[in-house]
Amino acid sequence: MSDKKVIAEDEISIFCEQIAMVLKSGVPLYEGLEAVCENYKDTKYEEYFFEINAEYGRGSSFYDACKNAGIFPAYMLQMLNVGERSGKLEDVMDNLAKFYDRESKISDMIRSAVLQPSIMMVVMGAVVLLLVVKVLPIFQEVFRNLGADFSETTNDVINICTIIGIVVLVILLIFIIIAVIFGLLLRSDKKQQALNAAGKLLKPVAKIRDRIATERFASVMAMMISSGYNLTESLEMSADIVEDEKYVAKIHKCLELVNADTSFGKALEEAELFDKLTLRMIQIGITTGQSDRAFSRIAEIYADEVDTRIHNLISWIEPVLVAIMTVLVGAILLSVMLPLITIISSMG
Repeated sequence: MSDKKVIAEDEISIFCEQIAMVLKSGVPLYEGLEAVCENYKDTKYEEYFFEINAEYGRGSSFYDACKNAGIFPAYMLQMLNVGERSGKLEDVMDNLAKFYDRESKISDMIRSAVLQPSIMMVVMGAVVLLLVVKVLPIFQEVFRNLGADFSETTNDVINICTIIGIVVLVILLIFIIIAVIFGLLLRSDKKQQALNAAGKLLKPVAKIRDRIATERFASVMAMMISSGYNLTESLEMSADIVEDEKYVAKIHKCLELVNADTSFGKALEEAELFDKLTLRMIQIGITTGQSDRAFSRIAEIYADEVDTRIHNLISWIEPVLVAIMTVLVGAILLSVMLPLITIISSMG
């Protein structure tokens, strides 16, 4: 099969949820899988899921069937393999459904944070373009008809104001192009590089990136521990899943400390993976043997914080863009009014 690619997070979540429902109902996986794959008939994923069903029917493991389809991310396949071998496939698929549902929501919020300002900038660009290309030339022609012979000062004012309008338009177009390029990168395999670059330029984005990485790390740890992995193995796999470079470095530091016989709670603290309040929750979870539950709750807390920060960023961006638009349009109107004032003064 050619041109295979990883499917969207929301589709992965739905697929995992369906498999979890099949397993919970007690229906044999080979029967339930056929029904699940049948749901993808007449969709763009039809051939992939029919291939999964056919290969599983030929005696392959569920993991091998999904892996050979070539449309699922490595993390899902790793967890699926763990679940199938440990006999906890039902729990793993249920956790994966929640994990990728959350990933889908984060992606949607990031796209929304980029899309809304981009639309506003396009509208601003259209307004400024109309003023510069259509309105300003009309006023200049009216000025020339009013003042038979412009003085050198009046001509200079008109030229300067025309240049102001053009410069404003060029600046706005540059911002629009940057926003479009950033949006396209978010939909490509360069998404993480684009977010890293945005994080370096904008502090609010960097904070959101850090919270997303923390939420993802906590979520992965909860899934790994609940699936039977020990802390070292969970840390190793989480480092492969979390894509933020700075946070991955912290995970590696924590792993080194754990391997050096440092207690897990102390290693987390020294690696600065969580704040102090969260660390206390993890410590209690470790003491009571419920570390997976503690990590799961922490993931929920950071997920809520990510939601809040993204919404706050969007609500902050919109009034700023409105203010910028007001200034730009005001600059264009000023470039129209200044020559008029100059002409009226010269005629008086």
